[in-house]
Amino acid sequence: AGFGLAPKVLVVDLDNTLWGGVIGEDGLGGIKIGPPSAEGEGYAALQRYCRELRERGVLLAACSKNNPDDARRPFVEHDAMVLRLDDFAVFHADWNDKTAGLRAIAEELSLGLDSFVFLDDNPLERQWVREQLPQVTVPECGCRPWEMLAALRRGRRFEAVALTREDIDRHSLYRGNVARRELEQQAVS
Repeated sequence: AGFGLAPKVLVVDLDNTLWGGVIGEDGLGGIKIGPPSAEGEGYAALQRYCRELRERGVLLAACSKNNPDDARRPFVEHDAMVLRLDDFAVFHADWNDKTAGLRAIAEELSLGLDSFVFLDDNPLERQWVREQLPQVTVPECGCRPWEMLAALRRGRRFEAVALTREDIDRHSLYRGNVARRELEQQAVS
């Protein structure tokens, strides 16, 4: 952190990473998030930590193999969700592999992949990203929410020497840049 080398972006998978279950198969009522289950509470705690990181200037991005509408639905409609769509600088959901998604997110944010940390419950996805994009930090963790949370905390990757106004405003700045690029692509002239 003292040398300015701390990661800038936490990229998270969705199904079985931010909530228990698969939204496209289990539906909104079938995913686990929040009380009454311990597992659901674990996912809520992980989301709270992600939100704390965002509030400290770490950009959040989602990268999921999913139908985009299904992937967005819990953030809009599920009452127990801690994170909301506007907490993400970039939200990427499609059926391409995760490395393509990570590259697209890096391009949208105009940041190098070496500033990314990727969190996924699936060991095969983690290994694939490590092999294909060695510059991305991929913490080794279990598949339970408390194991993923512990891996993020244990790594101390997002520690900062000081919190500046620029850190606090970083999320809004990058979201504005992404929105501007999207408008440029849609404009006829």
